[in-house]
Amino acid sequence: MAAISLSPALAQQPVQPTPHGCIARAHGVTLEVSALRDDVLRVRMWRGANQPEDASWAVLPAARTSAVRTTPEAAGFHTGRLRVAVGNDLALTVSDLEGHVLQQDAKPAEWSGDRFRLYKQRVPEESFFGLGDKPGPLDRSGEAFTMWNTDHFGWQESTDPIYKSIPFFIDFNHGRTLGVLVDNTWRSFFDFGRANPNQVAFGSENGPIDYYLLYGPDPKQVVSSYAWLTGPTPLPPLWSLGFQQSRYTYEPESQLMGIAQRLRADKIPSDALYLDIDFQKNNRPFTVDADKFPNFADMVHTLAADQFHLVVITDLHIADLPNSHYAPYDTGTAQDQFVKNPDGSTYVGKVWPGPAVFPDFTREQTRAWWGTLYKEFSDEGVAGFWNDMNEPAVFGVPSKTMPDNVVHRVDEPGFQKRTATHLEIHNVYGMENSRGTYEGLLKLHPDTRPFVLTRASYAGGSDMPPPGLVTTARPGTTCA
Repeated sequence: MAAISLSPALAQQPVQPTPHGCIARAHGVTLEVSALRDDVLRVRMWRGANQPEDASWAVLPAARTSAVRTTPEAAGFHTGRLRVAVGNDLALTVSDLEGHVLQQDAKPAEWSGDRFRLYKQRVPEESFFGLGDKPGPLDRSGEAFTMWNTDHFGWQESTDPIYKSIPFFIDFNHGRTLGVLVDNTWRSFFDFGRANPNQVAFGSENGPIDYYLLYGPDPKQVVSSYAWLTGPTPLPPLWSLGFQQSRYTYEPESQLMGIAQRLRADKIPSDALYLDIDFQKNNRPFTVDADKFPNFADMVHTLAADQFHLVVITDLHIADLPNSHYAPYDTGTAQDQFVKNPDGSTYVGKVWPGPAVFPDFTREQTRAWWGTLYKEFSDEGVAGFWNDMNEPAVFGVPSKTMPDNVVHRVDEPGFQKRTATHLEIHNVYGMENSRGTYEGLLKLHPDTRPFVLTRASYAGGSDMPPPGLVTTARPGTTCA
């Protein structure tokens, strides 16, 4: 990687105050620091004259555009809680008002083509927590991680990456806590002192340098600020806080009903039962195998009468079945809802039902269509839904997912209407899948809290399993 290098003719310009922060430029690079609140900063960097698109899949528009007045200083500014200073080579230092350094650049930003890295100073006393669904020690010190949602069956403590990408961590140092959210959806990297024990490094293969600093000083305040940025978790239905029973798999119908009867007979607490893919006809989402489950609607009602809530899986891969009266495929094709190959044809990949097509969840209209697919199950009384395989997982290819050059047609409020390759969208694909499910269920039944379980997600999506879930996962899946 090539670091920023300043020649005498290209010396850094003075730090320019803005109403809500400051801007500094050096060697064709711009650094912008904005105060969203007295305790929350947004940091952006870009090369050249064109500022990157100001949009986010994770951060709420109201939070991202929030601002407080700042007081200019010679090399930066201060808020009611924080002080920001910009030194040579755009070196950024953030301190509290007592002078305790919370984060300080260790060296200039580096780019290699579109790939970038940022380096922050690290001291031995620092501990780091976060990144969501990652194995290994709770304290991430001395570890390094990759953000790339991956279907990795049989993962171990050292496996990385796995199913989710939550690019948020907490830096705890001498009782003072700073949260860092790196809002970049491309494949990204975090190193908490593994390559260099005196540095923390993070970066990505492409996309914007756009990150948020959330000051505590206690961890509770940092987590509260994170929820302010990305949105609080909606209240789940009360039953989902109880005990839940899942495995791969319950079939036929008599086996599921036998499990329910045994749980009640033995007085084992249970509020929910799960159905994995084998309740479907040939593993096709939004179908029921009438041979295995001949009385599906009556079964749901019988379970509900005995205080069981049924959760069924609805994978996002739609079986590629033209002229077969398979409604999800027929309506999705008619409305042009599926992701494309570079030549404009519909991408087809092999998953549980065989050849399958994939909804383009970067489109608001596609998520709305996806939500309508739940009407029959929802009307029959199915209480919750399990979005699995949504990294997205694809069988029979080394990458375990779509090709890098698959095309998504971004059509989303707040974003430029444009195309994007799968490299940019991959890490948010599962989150937008579960978003479409949640919003669809809420539209179908506005007075009922939806329950949606997802395997893949990004910052702003749920990355915790529901309390009390007991599960035996099938190959290629997890209930976390």
